[in-house]
Amino acid sequence: MNIVLTFQLVVAIVIALFVAYNVFHYVLFLLVTQPKDASKIGHELNQFEQRQLIEWTPQPGDFLKHDDEKRTYDDVFGTYRDEQANYSTCVFPRVAFSRPYEAEYILLKLKDGMRLLDLGCGSGAAAYYLASRRDIEIVCVTNSSVQADISRRKFVKLGGRGQVIVADFDSLDLPDESFDAIYALESIGYTKNLDAWLARCWRMLKPGGSLLIRSPGSLDHCRRKEDYLSVTAFFDNWRYNFVGANLLVYKMRRLGFNPIRYRRLPFWAWGLTWNFIQHLVLWKYRLKMRTFVELERIIWRTSKVLSSATRTTRCWLPSPRQHLAPGRLLHPRKGLGGVAGTDRESDPPLIPAESRHHLKCSRCVVLRKTHATCMG
Repeated sequence: MNIVLTFQLVVAIVIALFVAYNVFHYVLFLLVTQPKDASKIGHELNQFEQRQLIEWTPQPGDFLKHDDEKRTYDDVFGTYRDEQANYSTCVFPRVAFSRPYEAEYILLKLKDGMRLLDLGCGSGAAAYYLASRRDIEIVCVTNSSVQADISRRKFVKLGGRGQVIVADFDSLDLPDESFDAIYALESIGYTKNLDAWLARCWRMLKPGGSLLIRSPGSLDHCRRKEDYLSVTAFFDNWRYNFVGANLLVYKMRRLGFNPIRYRRLPFWAWGLTWNFIQHLVLWKYRLKMRTFVELERIIWRTSKVLSSATRTTRCWLPSPRQHLAPGRLLHPRKGLGGVAGTDRESDPPLIPAESRHHLKCSRCVVLRKTHATCMG
């Protein structure tokens, strides 16, 4: 009799834990898909955010520097696990073990007939999922020929609605106002010119179009030099810039995106998701990353962010060639200039060194392009 009761108790505990784990995922899903207004952030950059724009901006040759040795991105990741694997370290499905890109589907507000651009598509997992849910067209960009082949094999089932371009997204030159939505899931940190990258997204978006960005790191609340230097060690190994919500909102406002929304999630939340646990095991035992110990030490102090915004129409916008011209928008501390509502040509002065903040990490930014009155 005691054995039966013990067995029933164990079963009840397992069921309760499973239900609680799924409720936990659902709460995160609700938080992510209902971001809050960003009007209170992004008005100034703390001293560490200003430093990262100079010290952490990747260089062209950094494609060869992954995992503390001279290996390419494909050398490290290759085909990853399988052709259905996602490259995102943290996703927010409605419940555990379910569709990983459900939150992105809701945030992008997809409708049949829309045209999307995926900047840094990885294995094409997100693009394939979104296109399977709606009759939409997606153009995917990757600098990896291995990932491009994986994506193309997936897109065969889409009947021509998926296209893959092998290119550096910092050199992308596609027609103006040609996409209803653009998204970059954990790839923005590889850009070598953040201002030009964002301006290019603005140019390619149709009025009213959305920009969704998920970034795995942020210095929104960095307080200590030690924290900044520890993340710098990560950058030295991976050449990835932790672009956070505060920094992105700051840059978006200058372009004219409005409204902007965001959501921050602490590590204790996203670090317990099933997807992230899978990736921890993958990094350590399958990919055998040499810098995993350092990565792990940094990750436990970070948090993730979801943000969203809307793109407006401004009076002045450089041509594609101007965005890519030598010296144009190249220096990380130079502004865009000519943005509606401001005639500044450089960022505000550096924030004093005694700025009080704490290291965090961010995840997503969604921006929507809307119409606005131009200012002379």
